[in-house]
Amino acid sequence: MNGSDPADAGASPPVLSFRHLLTEAVGTFLDEARMSCELTADAIGELLVTLSRYREEGAPLFPMAFVGDDLGQMLEQLGGHDPIAIGIGPRSRATIQRALKQCAPLGQGRWWALYLLRVPEGFAYGVFRTDPFPLAETPLERLRRVGDTGAGVIGVLQLADNILELRSGGGLCRHVYLSGAKVESASPPEVMAELADAVTDAVSMPSRERARGFFRRVLFEVMQGSHGALVAVLPRERAGSSLFVDGIILPRPLDIVALLERYHADPTVNAGTAVRATAQLLRGMMATDGITVLRADGCIVGYNIFVRHPETLTSQPSSVVGGARRRTFDVLCAALGSELTTAFIRSQDGDVSCMRA
Repeated sequence: MNGSDPADAGASPPVLSFRHLLTEAVGTFLDEARMSCELTADAIGELLVTLSRYREEGAPLFPMAFVGDDLGQMLEQLGGHDPIAIGIGPRSRATIQRALKQCAPLGQGRWWALYLLRVPEGFAYGVFRTDPFPLAETPLERLRRVGDTGAGVIGVLQLADNILELRSGGGLCRHVYLSGAKVESASPPEVMAELADAVTDAVSMPSRERARGFFRRVLFEVMQGSHGALVAVLPRERAGSSLFVDGIILPRPLDIVALLERYHADPTVNAGTAVRATAQLLRGMMATDGITVLRADGCIVGYNIFVRHPETLTSQPSSVVGGARRRTFDVLCAALGSELTTAFIRSQDGDVSCMRA
């Protein structure tokens, strides 16, 4: 029959899959990292896809995973300790799935990271202890500083839903987007670094570097959560804004920089506990409804803050201007340069944006 569809004759339809494209791209990455292996490329492709929206019992998990050939070298580069062997299996997708199932729940709270060691039998896998202290570099941050492209270690971390970082030494990095997100937008780590810069803009060196690292790590953990968030940054020494109509303004701004400097001068257990507790306090504030208000000198000013929306925004349908959080972000952006220095939004679907005056 003229013009017949091949499917009508019983032929299988063409299959379109991103999987082989991803595996090829990972293979090229491994070549550049001097760790070439087709089986490893396929396994890391599986690791990327599985971690892109990883959940156990419905709860999102964000384990750090590292692939290498020498466990001692890996631990030295990443600042890891006390490795615990969990299992071994062929260099296959099934082993990746089993390793994540058995190890990912152990990596909550940045205490433990997953390792996959290439051995003759395939992959030997387990976990190693990391330092979750807010002033300590994460293993991935340490890997970003490694100067040798052939470092022999590859790291994988979910940055947000369907956005991952594939990293080796020497600045070798790929941001992998497994969604329709705009790849020309700034990556989540870049956005969070911008916000950390804004919150510490009025802090003098070298205190600024310590405070910037603290905010960058805590804010990144907040970004990985399943809820949205709004942040407004006030100029230095401002105690509030006429924008705010409701919420909780602290009687006295919480000075994060002073807290970190006390620990730096005298790193006692009590001082360290205070830093950890304050990091958790900030995470909790950002998990509430409304806006968390910070200040350019590294202070926490308030949380659960709400602003009055102009009638021109509230009268428009949400399909035109976005949801309530997006409309509030628009109000904050309109105040940049007068009331605020910076406005930040993390939407419910994981998109992040930071606007500065």
